[in-house]
Amino acid sequence: MEEIIISVIIPVYNSHTFLKRCLESIISQTLASIEIICIDDCSTDNSYNILTEYSKKDNRIKVFKNSKNIGQGLTRNRGIDLAKGEYIAFVDSDDWIESNMYESLYGQTINKKYDLVCCNLIYDFPNGVSEVIVMPSSEKITQNFMINEGISPTIKLFSPNSPCDKIYKRDYIKKLNLRFKSERVFLYEDKLFNLTFFSSNPSFCFLTKSFYHYVVRYGSTMTSYRPNFKERYFEMDEKIKNLLLENNLLTDESKQRFSKSLFEITFAFCLNALVYNKSIKGKIVEFWNIMNDSRISTNVKFFSLQDVPPSTSSINGFVKSFCFLILKYLRK
Repeated sequence: MEEIIISVIIPVYNSHTFLKRCLESIISQTLASIEIICIDDCSTDNSYNILTEYSKKDNRIKVFKNSKNIGQGLTRNRGIDLAKGEYIAFVDSDDWIESNMYESLYGQTINKKYDLVCCNLIYDFPNGVSEVIVMPSSEKITQNFMINEGISPTIKLFSPNSPCDKIYKRDYIKKLNLRFKSERVFLYEDKLFNLTFFSSNPSFCFLTKSFYHYVVRYGSTMTSYRPNFKERYFEMDEKIKNLLLENNLLTDESKQRFSKSLFEITFAFCLNALVYNKSIKGKIVEFWNIMNDSRISTNVKFFSLQDVPPSTSSINGFVKSFCFLILKYLRK
């Protein structure tokens, strides 16, 4: 039996519109020695039928179905447990990849068995426009760079915590006993996953070429109400700070990044409470809770109104400015 070089893990939930394009891009890879682990998370559309149809066309596709809906993070974990490849890759079921992505990434490991190889992303917007992230030269992309950008990115569209533009050495993941947390109880589970990985001082290579197409879809979870949003953020924030502290990686730069990250997400908390929460009582309770959180109000004092993230609507812009002014000047 041919050795499996890369195990490609695809969590699938209600993505029948994009799923065929995703699968076609993976089975067309110029690196043929891959296994494609597709796990349906109890889809209610035609996704599972599409998976079984494709598994009959290509025996590298292995289809599994969760007994109950568990979310993307835990579904990825199931894929990690099933994987047999030398490296592990992740693809979201509404995205797609260039045909030479895995051959190019794995090609970097021929002379040195890196624990991780990364590439660049391409953002495909709904209006048909695609945008490539402009990255610094490879030699500037160090462990500290990835950690600081992972805490709070400064490069436009850069998504350093995405697991999808990378291949991870499976033995290294096993050595770290690394798994994703559930996004339902822990905000930004991929952020902790990747910062845990980078904090362990892995050998890695960043290929600045763009191979992974991230398909932007408007009107998704970014404009939906998220319960326990603030609490889940601070749980994640605390774990990452402790992680860096334990590994002597909590620098002045990283502390500034944590501050910037909290400032920016403060306004997501406010929108979640005042715009997306449909309960009048819920709006009042959540808003009061945010305004009286000293971690938030103390942090806001370091920023100005010009630092408030831009908005896509006048209502959102008003809410952000209103909350900023209260936190900046009325809260102690």
